[in-house]
Amino acid sequence: MISQLLSPITWRGNTKLTMHRLIMTCMFGGILTACNSDNDEAIVEETPVVEAPALGATSQACLASGNESQVTDAGIEYLVTPDACFDSLSGYDFAAHYVEIEGLRMHYVDEGPQDGEVVLMLHGQPSWSYLYRKMIPILAQAGYRVIAPDHIGMGKSDKPVDVSIHQFERHVAWTKAFINKLQLTDINLFVQDWGSVIGLRVAGNMPDKIARLTVANGDLVMHPPGNNPYTYPSFEIDESLGNVEEFFDGKSSDNIVGFQQWIDYAATAPNLKAGDVLQQLTTIDLSEEEVDAYNAPYPDIEYKAAIRSFPAMMTGIEMQNLLAWQTLGAYHNPFMFNAGEHDQGLGSMEMQIKWTSHVPGAQGNDHRRFDAGHFIQDDVGEDLALHLLDFMQTTTVEEPLVAGGTYFNFRYCEVLLPYLQGTQVIAEVWGTPGVGFCPQSQWDALDFDQISADNGALTAIPNGPRFFIMDESLNGDLVGDGGTPQFKMFGDINMRLLTTADLSVSQGESEKYVPGLVSRDNIWVYYAGRRVYELTDENGQVYVMQSFSRITDPDLQIDDLKSLGDSLNLPAGWTFSSRVLSERLEVSAVNGIASVIKDDLDNSYQLLPSMQ
Repeated sequence: MISQLLSPITWRGNTKLTMHRLIMTCMFGGILTACNSDNDEAIVEETPVVEAPALGATSQACLASGNESQVTDAGIEYLVTPDACFDSLSGYDFAAHYVEIEGLRMHYVDEGPQDGEVVLMLHGQPSWSYLYRKMIPILAQAGYRVIAPDHIGMGKSDKPVDVSIHQFERHVAWTKAFINKLQLTDINLFVQDWGSVIGLRVAGNMPDKIARLTVANGDLVMHPPGNNPYTYPSFEIDESLGNVEEFFDGKSSDNIVGFQQWIDYAATAPNLKAGDVLQQLTTIDLSEEEVDAYNAPYPDIEYKAAIRSFPAMMTGIEMQNLLAWQTLGAYHNPFMFNAGEHDQGLGSMEMQIKWTSHVPGAQGNDHRRFDAGHFIQDDVGEDLALHLLDFMQTTTVEEPLVAGGTYFNFRYCEVLLPYLQGTQVIAEVWGTPGVGFCPQSQWDALDFDQISADNGALTAIPNGPRFFIMDESLNGDLVGDGGTPQFKMFGDINMRLLTTADLSVSQGESEKYVPGLVSRDNIWVYYAGRRVYELTDENGQVYVMQSFSRITDPDLQIDDLKSLGDSLNLPAGWTFSSRVLSERLEVSAVNGIASVIKDDLDNSYQLLPSMQ
């Protein structure tokens, strides 16, 4: 469960939940014996026999199964939940499969035909693959190969006992290793809760393996460097803490404060029960058997390191997900975001719009809002599975997307300040690359007439927001000999001096299809498999797009560029084309000068070096 999720739907009493352990002084069958405070005689009283549950973590069979910790070759101590704890779980009769990753067994469900299209479903915290019990049969019967793993530390997977083992980057790596071990390709990925934070990162790093992507109450978290608001907990058990229902009842409504409380509670509660958390964050009433099933993997606190520490993984997340976010902003294959109407955080309308407006592949798909809470798979699992089936059966997968480098689809803004130098008009190019991300609200607030006056420039030319097409920049892009960078504030946006541009031909204005000379020593790199967009002039010279712009069309997305030629008013003899690279492309300046043009929509292109 992650930050915005901590708003339970309704507060329920625990009267329908059984007490799983009866604590008493002495118990002999059905006879309770207590000490008499006044004398040494025993008071003997017949009491009803209280039987342990027939299934789950506190069943007699589970508790009777002793288990000693083991150690991997790398020194990771772990426990294995006894199989008896999983006997006869309600609605979960799937065969167990395991793959070994770094000496630890990772469990997964694998149902349906082995040659069927793969549906990979990732759960969050504190759930496990049991969460997908209502969806798996429907998808498998429709001919899909349905795979639902348990994160290491949860479900039937091995359980490292050290809470510090559970770090975000490690779980990302384990999930990637799982996909590679099973040699999964053309994956229909379904993610929720922490499964979305991990899964969206994986999808952004391995987009060529993802055929379709579905999010249900999820997000990809990022915090600016030094601005992560969360602190790592102590993990010292606090016996004064109440049960899960009491925690939610007293939790702050402030997202940041409330999630810090969840981090601390999960880490220090003496009896954190997964089933009770699921009960709080669903709109339906889970049965006692279902609650017991969610608790089944965790006979005692030693097995709970993962569900105790997953919230604390948030404290280690800063901007390592940025590349994945940028790549997903170019993901053109089918994408769908479904939400639980009663999840006011990860299922909010704002979250749904954030993702459906960011991912090009979201266009035209049926992004639904279900009458459900955070754990939407429990509330409307069957309906969700049928909706997912329709999505997969009615959408078409196109070419795979190559994972992006640090520049690919990176959002930035520039301000050009032209000055008269003799008979030439030379513009300083100030920009956000290497400094920040150019928030739209701050960009919209800029007064360019005032910027021009403040800087004594001929004018101030807004050049953003823009998004890079290339993957990398080699050799840097600072002015001059790579000396001390220069920075300047434009309103609330910090920019650095990137380069200079000779605008003499256009007399200080940014003219369309008129070459400008930019001082630059760097090399733009486009990966093999990347789609590129090119203009060819009347003389056969080829310019490759280096960035697309939202200056003229604020809704332009990278996936729209394939048909960009229909929107351009090209000069006579010019053509627009698009192709997928069969090999790496490097576009360099010549003698420190790059020839750059813009089209009608302010997208920028650089002349290929062989043409200069």
